[in-house]
Amino acid sequence: MDAAGDDEGGGPMTYAEIEQYFNSLGLEGPTAQQRIDCIFSIIISLLPPRLVPAPEAAGDDSDDDSFSLTSSDSEASGSGADPLALHPAAIGDGTDHISRLPDALLSNIISRLPTLEAARTVVLSTRWRGVWAATPLLVDDAHLVGADGPSGIPIVRAVSRCVAAHPGPVRSVRVTRVSFYCQEYVLQRLLADLADKGVQDLILFNRPWPLNMPLPEDILRCASLERLYLGVWQFPEINSAHLPLFNKLRDIGLFHCIVRDESVNALLAHCPKLEVLSIVLSYGSPSRLHIVSRSLRVAVDWNSTLDEVVVQDAPCLERLILQTLERRRPIKIVGAPRLEVLGFLDLNLHELQIGGTVIRAGMNVRARTTVPSLKILAVTVHFTRNQEAKMLPTLFKCFPHLEALHVLD
Repeated sequence: MDAAGDDEGGGPMTYAEIEQYFNSLGLEGPTAQQRIDCIFSIIISLLPPRLVPAPEAAGDDSDDDSFSLTSSDSEASGSGADPLALHPAAIGDGTDHISRLPDALLSNIISRLPTLEAARTVVLSTRWRGVWAATPLLVDDAHLVGADGPSGIPIVRAVSRCVAAHPGPVRSVRVTRVSFYCQEYVLQRLLADLADKGVQDLILFNRPWPLNMPLPEDILRCASLERLYLGVWQFPEINSAHLPLFNKLRDIGLFHCIVRDESVNALLAHCPKLEVLSIVLSYGSPSRLHIVSRSLRVAVDWNSTLDEVVVQDAPCLERLILQTLERRRPIKIVGAPRLEVLGFLDLNLHELQIGGTVIRAGMNVRARTTVPSLKILAVTVHFTRNQEAKMLPTLFKCFPHLEALHVLD
């Protein structure tokens, strides 16, 4: 399924078209619908945890029943004493002690509440209204669904309104449960507002399709971003007229996105603080990963169809994480003096090159074909294939200071 080719051929690849594609393959096992849902479920499972748990999950913590602020675990479980009887002051004297706290502490409390509950603090007093206005906003679409969600308002518009209405800055926005199809104007306004309000953390997924829905160029204006995870988008083309302003970006994840090779290269070139790059389940575009970055520390290629991975000039790169589909590709290491972790290196699918030399079983290893910094290596090897088994001793010579070897047969 070449996503890039579909983009050049016309309109968006819709959910129905992808389902038809899977059905045309005549695959046994799960239905096309189940395969599509599985892809998205896998993508979501790879995301970092929510900054604030969704309200519907707040009561699911198994530790809530036994946790106590005033006693040990043994006392809490065995005594059965009434905490109010032990601490009469806890009953309350009618005094608003919380409002006596400094504004900075109140703002910290508000920032730990779900979106709707945080907004409701404005009704407590005039002072709380001011604290709310100055608190960096946190919006999570999981906080806007269910019984307490905005009745009759699409979640896409609810998220956009939350951002537009907040008078202060925006700390974090997480949207993973909605489709932006036929909501292009709302999407554009949302990204424009996020850029203007200095969003720091953005997780934005288009669920479930179209696969090549264009992401507005306003994403390139979000100069305050420190973390950016995008899912199921066509990333805007980056050129001299539309350069990203990601001077603070440290972590970027592209999940099932269509991104041109030139745009990936431009991201690496114009993100001076970028430390983590993840390309996940991308098919066809990008076609190759060519790493030239003075700041990158971790690069991840997880189940994508890249034709090759080249570490050209990455003086700070410490980890190169690979999980490959059934597709052969070269892995080229040219300049990575601090590389400590490499894997999984598939001895059947990967052609390892170091310093421009293809590494082959039994070859004479010289200094220019070694990576002295490598400490941890993970390999996939089929010992029934003689040539793969013979590669292991050669790899030991290529990585002379190896401390740990993980083998998957």
